[in-house]
Amino acid sequence: MADRRRFVRPFQWSAAVLLGGGALFAAVLAADIPYADTAPAPTSFVPKSPTSIAPAPPEATLTVATTGVRTGPDDRSLLLQVRLPDCGREPRIEGLTEENNIIYANIVITPGAADCREKVPSEIKLTTMAPIANRTLVLNSGEAPWNRLPDGTWGHCGALGCDPPADHCADVRVEQTRGEAIDIHTRACDQMWLVVDRTNFPQSPSLRVLYRWVPEGWQSVTSVKTEGCEEILAKEPQFSRALCEKLGPIP
Repeated sequence: MADRRRFVRPFQWSAAVLLGGGALFAAVLAADIPYADTAPAPTSFVPKSPTSIAPAPPEATLTVATTGVRTGPDDRSLLLQVRLPDCGREPRIEGLTEENNIIYANIVITPGAADCREKVPSEIKLTTMAPIANRTLVLNSGEAPWNRLPDGTWGHCGALGCDPPADHCADVRVEQTRGEAIDIHTRACDQMWLVVDRTNFPQSPSLRVLYRWVPEGWQSVTSVKTEGCEEILAKEPQFSRALCEKLGPIP
């Protein structure tokens, strides 16, 4: 009887465990508790965009120097004379602006692949918004400005402007001989010869300098240390005796 009880108790215990586990499993199913999925999550496929291509840089340009300017067919145009490289393409005006009574523009070409050895003379028309009149023309920034000269043609004005005084002895013309002198004093002048006493350094004696007129202005010829005509005519026989006889002493 005792052996039978020992057999029944383990059986009852096992049955109880199985019944309890089944009840627990049924409860989990009834509760619909989510569970972790160990499978890797699907990845979405994003197609790669094609490699972007950088835009091609604009073609380089070269500026072309101007050899001359003349009036165009109307009051708002000029004809710019240039020498174009034979390998250049598309000669044109760029950067045209008009301000402060000045016209700015660049003459450019698109260079070709050939070796530029020859240059061909040509003209390029420049057209402005307002009448050109006597405005200054600046081309390619670094070139000397062009101006309408008193005779109506176009050229480069000198240091005295586009309408310098006709008198060679005018103060502004004599002043061009100053250079680095600290003082100059005109002693005699006609339209061909000029005599100036100049002081180059403080406390130094003056130096008498002779100038001859050339198309560009007064050009120094020689200097002397004595008054009168003797030394002057010995160094420059063509100098006017009438002028040297009127010269006073060198201060």
